[in-house]
Amino acid sequence: QGHLTCLSLRSLAMLGALVLGLSGLLVSAEHWAVLVAGSKGYYNYRHQADVCHAYHVLLRSGFDPTKIITMLYDDVASSSQNPFPGKLYNYPWKSMEEAEDVYHGCVKDYVGKNVTPDTFIAVLSGDKAVAGGRVLESGPSDHVFVNFVDHGGVNLIGFPDDSVLHANRLIGTLKKMHQTGLYGKLTFYLETCESGSMFEKLLPPHLPVYAMTAANRSESSYGTFCGAGARVGGKNLVTCLGDAFSVNWMMDSERDDSMKETLQKQFDVVRDATTKSHVKQYGEVKAFDSMSIGEFLGATDDTSGRRAPAPARSSIVSGGPDLLWNAREIKLRLLFERYVSTSSTEDSLALIQEIEARDAVRRLGLSMAEQLLGDENLASGLVDGATSAEENTWSHMECHEHVVEAFGAHCGWSEERLVLSRILRRLCEFTLGSPEAIVTTLRAACSAPAPAADVLV
Repeated sequence: QGHLTCLSLRSLAMLGALVLGLSGLLVSAEHWAVLVAGSKGYYNYRHQADVCHAYHVLLRSGFDPTKIITMLYDDVASSSQNPFPGKLYNYPWKSMEEAEDVYHGCVKDYVGKNVTPDTFIAVLSGDKAVAGGRVLESGPSDHVFVNFVDHGGVNLIGFPDDSVLHANRLIGTLKKMHQTGLYGKLTFYLETCESGSMFEKLLPPHLPVYAMTAANRSESSYGTFCGAGARVGGKNLVTCLGDAFSVNWMMDSERDDSMKETLQKQFDVVRDATTKSHVKQYGEVKAFDSMSIGEFLGATDDTSGRRAPAPARSSIVSGGPDLLWNAREIKLRLLFERYVSTSSTEDSLALIQEIEARDAVRRLGLSMAEQLLGDENLASGLVDGATSAEENTWSHMECHEHVVEAFGAHCGWSEERLVLSRILRRLCEFTLGSPEAIVTTLRAACSAPAPAADVLV
């Protein structure tokens, strides 16, 4: 009997240890983050500043830096146009004494030509062989935070090598990640034009993903601290220092030292502060909305400890006409401001080239539509027609993905051409989801000499 009692006590002890171990696993989910700026060029200053700022937001919360993976072209801090070489600012500081250089200490894992859709997908998928560097090594109980900042179009996000990532591929990757145990819960903050089209009615039910986007499926996002508002220590940087949505969610996160604010509360704050576009939520909103921001932006799920304080700033940005610029107009406005300031031949030519590039994009869209529809007026209506409430961005997705890939092969994507994704979407609607005629049309349109631009007299 004593022997049996000893065995029983030993069994109970082992069972207790096992229960404690399992409960520890459930409580101590690890936190991982992937931060991406998908553009290049000084006029896109704001994207790399946003991502480096996000990196510091996570660090100040105690996030393990070995579990943060960053991707940015890394050409802005060293740009000859940057009046503060080797520095990036995400906020218009009055004096250099208070100014926070977000580039300082911002670790870059993937830079230059390594910032591609394939690398991004490989990082998310934990595929070291394809990525060639650090990747997610998270587990089935872990929390993953993804922050992507760049230009976009309907069902597309851009990359600095003029390639694009289609919504189908992104959603497919998120599903596969969950199937292979790379996260228990995942949040995705997306800052691009028409960012809502990457998730609306595309995230499958019961996939534990929560997405917050800077804009709905049919509108531009906005840069902030632009023009006269882009001053640091009295110097005008002649750019936009940040993006409205990104700056707003980061400043809100920094105001909550305890990181106990819920995701729903942060959405409410950021939605109200982002006045020029419609901030949206997608995915398992009800399952996530009561969770704290610290469960994704913090060091651990335990948010009882206080974080390191952020540099003192004024209240959250609501903006105004001098602060907030349409993201699709920023490059043109910056080139115009530079030309007005210098009156140089070089800046004049750069402005003219941008205007001509924009005109060429519209003419290409008209050419594709007219060749397929066979009528100039119908083509003009398709290209220039406003987005209606009934128009969707989620039907005929296979057709759209196919013609997007074909456009990249035969015509080539660029920041200016991302607006053509909407036209390709409408052409798929016209053909009832058949891509063959569209591919033939765009191949012909992109191989033919461009029609002459209208001459203004």
